[in-house]
Amino acid sequence: MNPDAAALIAALLTVVAAIVFDIYFLKDLAKADVVLYFPPNVWSAIICLSTPLGGMAYLLFGKIR
Repeated sequence: MNPDAAALIAALLTVVAAIVFDIYFLKDLAKADVVLYFPPNVWSAIICLSTPLGGMAYLLFGKIR
C-alpha cells in the first residue's frame, strides 16, 4: 500500500470516528430530560462544532449524573 492511500484511509477513519462520537453524544442529549448551564440546542452546537471536546464538556458539565 502506498503512503497516500494509507494517509487517506487514516483520515477517513478519523472522520468516521468523529461522526460516531458526535452521534453518540447527540443521542444522549436528546434523551436527557434536564441539562445544566445551557439549553439543549446550545449543547448540540457545542458538541458538533468542537469535536471531541464538546462531547467531553457535555459529559462533565451539562449532563446530570
